[in-house]
Amino acid sequence: MTSLSPALLRPLLCTVALSTPLLATAQEQAPGVQAGITFGATTGAYAHYDDKPLVLPALSWQGKRFFASPGSLGMNLYKADGLRLSAVATPYTLRFKTDDVNDPQLRRLHSRQMSAMVGINADYSADWGAVAASVKREVSGHGGGVESSLHYSYPIQAGRFTWVPRVGVVHSSARLLDYYYGISDEEALRSGLAAYKPGSATSPSLQIAVSTPLGTKWRATGVVANQWFGDAVEDSPMARRSSQTSAFISLMRVF
Repeated sequence: MTSLSPALLRPLLCTVALSTPLLATAQEQAPGVQAGITFGATTGAYAHYDDKPLVLPALSWQGKRFFASPGSLGMNLYKADGLRLSAVATPYTLRFKTDDVNDPQLRRLHSRQMSAMVGINADYSADWGAVAASVKREVSGHGGGVESSLHYSYPIQAGRFTWVPRVGVVHSSARLLDYYYGISDEEALRSGLAAYKPGSATSPSLQIAVSTPLGTKWRATGVVANQWFGDAVEDSPMARRSSQTSAFISLMRVF
């Protein structure tokens, strides 16, 4: 394969949690401000659920100390020789709205809202690819769980297109999964479903992203990702199946 420069091996990747659409792009971190919009959808997170498409604003900005990327805000703590250590804040965009459920028992559960996560990211880029690791904690009052992840990606340039295959694992704590997939005794009594309290889970993931410029100011990025749930999620009465699939298209303009 063609040797790639360290600059190309720093793709703008934003991973948003276990059951969230993987809001990732294969864009290079260009100077200036990039703004646009992202369209996408995720299926498989919940049983009997009316999955609706998401339309989200997207912003990318790389400063000397602070930065923004689609779905995250951060501050560089250390950056040298292909290694970057940063503090980040990201959304955990999974949500369960009872109005979107088609099952009478599941409709009697409490809704689950999106969460805010803060933590540390470490990224290392070299000619052989890029490794990204993160540890984040939920801070919006939804149980305070922790999520950690480890991913490897390798950008491949093919004409005007940049392809970024990405593999990895995401580990979610029991407290985080309990908010999104647990069923309390009170909910079990009201719904007739069995009470359920999940443990932690490790979920492998596979993603492919492709990005291409559209003229001198615009860039389009498409992402398809699949994540396989651990038993802690799969065994929940709320879960639809053992995996979820996400697909997104992002349009960004450089200013």
